[in-house]
Amino acid sequence: MTVPPAKPRRSKTRQRELILSIATKLLGCMAVIVTIAVVFRVVILKLWESPKVDPEYVQSVYAEHYARRWSGDASGEVALLDPSNAPTDYLRDAPKPPVNHPAPPAPVAVSDEIPVGMQDVEAKRSRIEAAVRGFFEAASVQDKLAYCRDAERVAPLMEAFYRNNPLASDAWRGLGWVMPVSEPGFRFAYAQALFDEASPVQLVVEESATGEIRVDWESTVRYAEQDWQEFLRTKPERPTLFRVIASKAGMSAAGQSSTVLGKVTLELKHPAQQGTVMATFDGSDPKFAPLIEQLKMSEWKDVPLTLRLCYPGPSGADAVVRIADVEGKGWLILPNTRS
Repeated sequence: MTVPPAKPRRSKTRQRELILSIATKLLGCMAVIVTIAVVFRVVILKLWESPKVDPEYVQSVYAEHYARRWSGDASGEVALLDPSNAPTDYLRDAPKPPVNHPAPPAPVAVSDEIPVGMQDVEAKRSRIEAAVRGFFEAASVQDKLAYCRDAERVAPLMEAFYRNNPLASDAWRGLGWVMPVSEPGFRFAYAQALFDEASPVQLVVEESATGEIRVDWESTVRYAEQDWQEFLRTKPERPTLFRVIASKAGMSAAGQSSTVLGKVTLELKHPAQQGTVMATFDGSDPKFAPLIEQLKMSEWKDVPLTLRLCYPGPSGADAVVRIADVEGKGWLILPNTRS
């Protein structure tokens, strides 16, 4: 009887072992890949988590400037406080929010004490973000008004403004830093809005006596009653409201100014448009005392102001601009500073 050779059986055994070896290696590779993917996902999720604001750290870095003065940013980004110190890159990597549009934040009870800035801003962060996001995502003027402070007064201003300016449609990313603004009698905070493909916007929000959070629309868009270039070209005699950045004319390199006596001359520039003018006011006139106070607090350099400006008239059409009135503090109009 002929016995079949064992070689074919051994060959099949080796093939099975080879297949099992390859399968084991593939499974091992897949396990490594899955492990790497899981670790990568965890890392990405951690990176997207919203970093927390340390108010003590922010206060220690910026408090000196924020407490003492208001200022502006001529590059086009709204900066009601000191632009050279505003942390515009802080919390740039805030997480993407859910797609649902937020309702106006519900009011909460607040203290009856006279406020000096918004208190416990971090505890109110979610309500501040809901108000700021709703303000920027509003699709109509009426929707935007629901998130604006002093809505009744600014409603006609907004209607006129948005007839010539489109509503912004930048994709919302999240709220950056937020900090209180020390303004006696008001619950203000300074906040940074972040967008996916647009520069951050700095703005002021106010908490009402009933706890509602509202955005100051006028300072955010730098509202003016006339286009700056048109004002320079037409030289109107009627006092016209503008938000400008002012410096004392003829200042020394150290930023020192002389004692204010009689006529004072300022150099004014628009925060977003080209063109600089010289403007004068009577420093001895009591109505300009708040203006002088603001200028002194900012050492007469790059001070954001809300002013009514006009030209002297036909006889002095080429003369410097006249400051007819000052309104508000910085770029904010407050009830006790409105002319």
